[in-house]
Amino acid sequence: MADLTETFREAFERHADELFRHASLRLSDRDRALELTQECFLRAWQYAGRGEEIREMRPFLFRTLRHLIIDEYRKSKSFSLDSMMEDDDGGQIERMLPRDDTNTLEAAMDRFDGKHAIAAIQELPDLYREALTMRYVDNLSLKEIAEIVRESENVVSVRLHRGLKKLHALLEAE
Repeated sequence: MADLTETFREAFERHADELFRHASLRLSDRDRALELTQECFLRAWQYAGRGEEIREMRPFLFRTLRHLIIDEYRKSKSFSLDSMMEDDDGGQIERMLPRDDTNTLEAAMDRFDGKHAIAAIQELPDLYREALTMRYVDNLSLKEIAEIVRESENVVSVRLHRGLKKLHALLEAE
């Protein structure tokens, strides 16, 4: 049991921030993202506590979080991407961007481009948005993404390619 506790402590320290960031981007609700991140670790703990084997912790946690996010979407069918895209987003998009202490024109332009990219990603179909977020925000490999979404690496690669193509078209249209 002590070994399991240590394994989960290390997993939490290593993966909690990236899981929270992923949930924040997918849900655009910081508080709910925090709750789902906690629920993700609780479910993983319960799964391991039943004697089930977790071969690779990071993909397992992302897969668990993915299922929780899907459940969240199902519960809140009234969720609207339009409401997220309104000008008064309560600073949601800015909080998702990495903090930057520099105050240069270049840094401001990078933040502006990042805000527009995140807003454009929110307009993509969920399959593409999820793949792009996992790959370029969470830095997951094709193999890890494929394991999480339970698809082949080829399917994931095609989703990434099509998602990037659609994202590029959205950004060019602005």
